[in-house]
Amino acid sequence: MSRVRPGWFGVAAFLLYLLNVSTSAQQPVAPDDYILSLFNRTAAKHRRARRNLETILRDQPQFFQELQGVARRLETQPAWLLNVMAAESQFILNARNPLPGQTASGLLQIIEATARRLGTTTKAIRGMDAMDQLRLVERYLLPFKGRLNSLTDVYMAVFRGSIIEGGDGVVVLDASKKPRVYALNKSLDLNRDRYITKGELGFAALSVGRFVPERSARRLGAGNRSLATNSLRARPNTFQAPRTITNRRGRSQSPTRSIYVRAVRQKTQSNR
Repeated sequence: MSRVRPGWFGVAAFLLYLLNVSTSAQQPVAPDDYILSLFNRTAAKHRRARRNLETILRDQPQFFQELQGVARRLETQPAWLLNVMAAESQFILNARNPLPGQTASGLLQIIEATARRLGTTTKAIRGMDAMDQLRLVERYLLPFKGRLNSLTDVYMAVFRGSIIEGGDGVVVLDASKKPRVYALNKSLDLNRDRYITKGELGFAALSVGRFVPERSARRLGAGNRSLATNSLRARPNTFQAPRTITNRRGRSQSPTRSIYVRAVRQKTQSNR
């Protein structure tokens, strides 16, 4: 039988607080078990996303500074933008949805119709560098400026093209009403009840990206040492642009190390 390391429940509760999620109705397990299981399931995606982001930062170190500017102009958090991009594409610049008939491409997995509305094509997006795609992210989210007040709001704008008012228990997608759309996105149904909620969108993005805003990171670090972020030494709610870039052989310090939630550790205890 596995047992969560002491103090993890406090971190779970804090992450639930960040996303304003109630587990009583939507999740069939306790918050600590639920979040730990989710983080374990997405560990491989998180590692892949982290490596890809480090490649972007190595090739275009100005990406982080521009990300801060985009977040500031959209009146949102860079952490939330990073989490959504990580969940959507794992920071693969030329990513494309591999399913038949699907066109979603790039960091934000923009579909062809949306790309044309933004004055481009999905083929062109797959050929863009990180800076150009980041500018496209800003153009896509600009109509939502001032309404991107949480990670769930940002992901909602990307997932639905709209922001639904209400708490994180609000259903975003009902499998019985849109079975085809649900089938394409069932990985976001974290408790597999055939409903995708606002809270599940937020957790799905957080579990892959594992970025938190600085103020939240400080509270998380102060409350529990087993899951924390290093000091970002930046203005509140912003990230500090990295000073060093990892080379292709990984010899220099990763500039993203201080902005990730540290790996979740789990103690095991046998009943036998």
